Amino acid sequence: MARKPKKAVGSDDVYLWVRPESRFIWFRMAVPREVRAKVGKSFIAQSLKTADRREAVILAGKRRAELFEEWGLMTAATPATPPLRVPTPAELEALAVELGHDNIIEYEDVRRAGVSGHGRRRWLRHIERTRIALEEQARRSAFGDNAGMAAFADLAIEELGLDLPPDSEAYAKFLADLNAARLAALRVSNERVAGNLDAETDSKLVTRVRDQARQKAKAGETLLELFELRAAELLAKKEIRLDTVNQDRKVIEQFAAFVGPDRAIDSITAAEVEDYRDTLRMLPPKWPSHNALRGMDMRTAAVKARELGLAQVAFTTVNKHLSTISPLYAWLRGRRKGRWPNLINPVDGLHFDKVKGKNPRPPFTTDALNKMLRSPLFVGFRADGYEHKPGNMRADDWRKWVPLACLFTGARIGEIAQLRIGDVRKDRGVWFVHIQHDDKDGQATKSGKSRPAAVHSMLEKIGFIEFRNRQLAAAGGNLEARLFPELEPNSRGQISALPSRWWREYLAAIGLKNGADGVGAHSFRHTLADRLRVEAELLDDQIEVCLGHNQKTTTSGYGELSQGTVTMFKDWIDRVRFDGVSFEHLLEGSVK
Repeated sequence: MARKPKKAVGSDDVYLWVRPESRFIWFRMAVPREVRAKVGKSFIAQSLKTADRREAVILAGKRRAELFEEWGLMTAATPATPPLRVPTPAELEALAVELGHDNIIEYEDVRRAGVSGHGRRRWLRHIERTRIALEEQARRSAFGDNAGMAAFADLAIEELGLDLPPDSEAYAKFLADLNAARLAALRVSNERVAGNLDAETDSKLVTRVRDQARQKAKAGETLLELFELRAAELLAKKEIRLDTVNQDRKVIEQFAAFVGPDRAIDSITAAEVEDYRDTLRMLPPKWPSHNALRGMDMRTAAVKARELGLAQVAFTTVNKHLSTISPLYAWLRGRRKGRWPNLINPVDGLHFDKVKGKNPRPPFTTDALNKMLRSPLFVGFRADGYEHKPGNMRADDWRKWVPLACLFTGARIGEIAQLRIGDVRKDRGVWFVHIQHDDKDGQATKSGKSRPAAVHSMLEKIGFIEFRNRQLAAAGGNLEARLFPELEPNSRGQISALPSRWWREYLAAIGLKNGADGVGAHSFRHTLADRLRVEAELLDDQIEVCLGHNQKTTTSGYGELSQGTVTMFKDWIDRVRFDGVSFEHLLEGSVK
């Protein structure tokens, strides 16, 4: 909504308001955002006790100066016009109660006190005016006549810089809430005039807003603040990675925006979490960046997404969100019992059951491996960017060696991509890859532990060690140099991002991947696991050691060294023959 034209900035008559049913001119001003929490109001409205406009202009300027001095804002010459922003439904309800109920109560109490000592006749006139005002407001409410509140609403919208178009449903509801709040206020005032000075409203709207105000978190106890406390503790204990924290923070930010960023954590109910879950399910993946949904709040975007028939977030993704929120409650219950002794986890029981895919990372079949190894990348391609097209170029960089190293070691693509030249070395005559977890050096494994992976005899014959030696010579003998210097971490610190995406796209281009079938670099691990079972005849606990899986046993927690020796791994890995897979052309075409 375009902002309505205002009078010249700095002109004090912009703070004047001729209030209905008042013989005096009023001062009104939006409280600047930077002090709104301290002041406890979003809007100031006070009678200037004069009906003379020239005098009111002077008084308004004086009052504004007094308030700015009181708030410590005198250094700001003129408050800058804030950008228009979309208010939340809860914010509009709170504003309606503040303007239509609280300010009216305050005004009526002041007016009642002002006439109480001026004789019976004036008092009776005051009672009559209050009764008439109530009856008129009741009539408007009964007939849904909200037009009388439009000028009042527009004033508040303008002063607070809200993006609330007059033809929107939110605007219509705001008018209705203002009407309802004013009716509740006049009912209370009528009772107080009749002698019940302790009268309070039973309005559902006012009660709901009051309850929401009581649900606000104390300083330092918002969802995001508590999340940061837990994250800092887990990072210090090395129980979580920084990238995980950064991704989890996005979930908590979205959840906090949905239930209210300043909500007390023990006020959030299971019904609200369920609402969040179901709303998230209606949205497409990465919905905030979707062109059709850009700038919308989550609820509005969900409705629009269903109207457009957009794809929906997977059940597994929804469960991941719930599994990010739930641990925060578990941590508070365990680590902050004094503050929240009876904290209930509202996420309990809300995960979707039986939604995990049957085979999210299928292994490569023998035919698929042969097709892959006979594809242009490994026998000759047209040019950089056209690795899937036949030609005479040969790769001798990460494009060739990262997938081959993953195939023969079963390591994750990020574990291979991060290697230093010195990580490929000999021990007792055996070449192996030292897959490191070193926070200082930016190297990481999923288990958080370093491990060796023996170089398969076929990988050595194909030329992997020769490639390592060429890289060492190019780096001037620096063993700390990257084995694949072209690869750099992305904004999330993930060095696997580029090769993972590139490899998926390459597999699709040569016909080995179809959409979201799960085929990718991780399929190498599943392939090797199957070959270790069948050809090396290893048991699952031995395969776990080969692949670097976490083993939750008492013994695994003893000592600092990982299980297994390089010679043992060499024996195991060389038992894998890759039956039916042809490597002869790679031996003939290896770079010397």
